Amino acid sequence: MNNIIFFRNDDLRSKLDDSLIRITELFIEYKIPITHSVEPANITNEVINWLVDIKKKYPEVIEIMQHGYDHKIKNNIKKGEFGGQRDYDEQFEDIKKGKNLMDVYFGDLWFPAFNFPYGPYNQEAIRAVNACGYKVLNSHFNAKISRKVFYFIGHFLRKGYLLNHHISWNLSLYPKTALFEIDINVGFIRKYLNEQEESEMFTLNELINETRKYINQKTIGVLIHHRYHNTSEKIKFIENYLKWCKSNPNFSYLNMSQIYERFK
Repeated sequence: MNNIIFFRNDDLRSKLDDSLIRITELFIEYKIPITHSVEPANITNEVINWLVDIKKKYPEVIEIMQHGYDHKIKNNIKKGEFGGQRDYDEQFEDIKKGKNLMDVYFGDLWFPAFNFPYGPYNQEAIRAVNACGYKVLNSHFNAKISRKVFYFIGHFLRKGYLLNHHISWNLSLYPKTALFEIDINVGFIRKYLNEQEESEMFTLNELINETRKYINQKTIGVLIHHRYHNTSEKIKFIENYLKWCKSNPNFSYLNMSQIYERFK
C-alpha cells in the first residue's frame, strides 16, 4: 500500500533555535515538506521574519499552521492548554486571538490548521475551533486494537468525543463541524523529561517499527519538537529517519494543505 508521510514540528516561539534552522535545512535538502506549528502569543519578530523568508524561498517544503495560543497549562483536569474545565467562551477567545495574530504575522502564507498543545481538548474546544473557521483539525490516531475498537464505536454513534476521550476521524469531517481531521501517529520522543530541552528519544529501529504499525493507513503523521533535538546526534537521528523514509518506494510526501485538497 502507498503511504503519504507528513511531518509536523511544534513550538515555534520566542527563540530562533539552531536546531530549528538545521532541521528545516534537512527537510529542504531532502525535498520533504515540513509543517511548522506556531505558538501565536509567544513567537517573536526574529522567528516570524525567518519563517516568512524561508516559506517564500521554499513554498513547496515549508508550511505554517497554528499551535494553540500561548502554550500555558490551563486545563486542571488533564495537562493541556485547552479542554478540561474550560468553557466555550474562554477557549473561543484564546483560539480567535491566536488566529488573528497568525493573520497579522503571516497573511496568506499560513494554512488554517489547528492542533492543541499537549493534546487534550473537550467538545467546547472543538466547537470553538470550528466557529473560528479553520479548515483542518490536526489530532492523533492510535493503532492499538483497543483504540481502534473505541474509534469504531464512536464512528457508529457519530461521536467525536466519548467517555472523555477523543475519537479519531482521520481523513474525514469531524462530526457536526466543517473541520477535516488529519492525524499524527508517531514521534521521535518517547518521554518528555521537562518543558525545556530534555527528553528520552526512541531508537531509530523503534521509530521505524512504530511507523510500520500504520502502514495500512493512507497517511502517516510524524511529530517533531525541534528544541529537544539540541545536539548533532539528535539531528542526525532525524536525518537517518528521513533516509529510511526515502528508501521506501511506497512512501510519498505531502503537507497538510495538500492532504486536505486530496482527501477532503
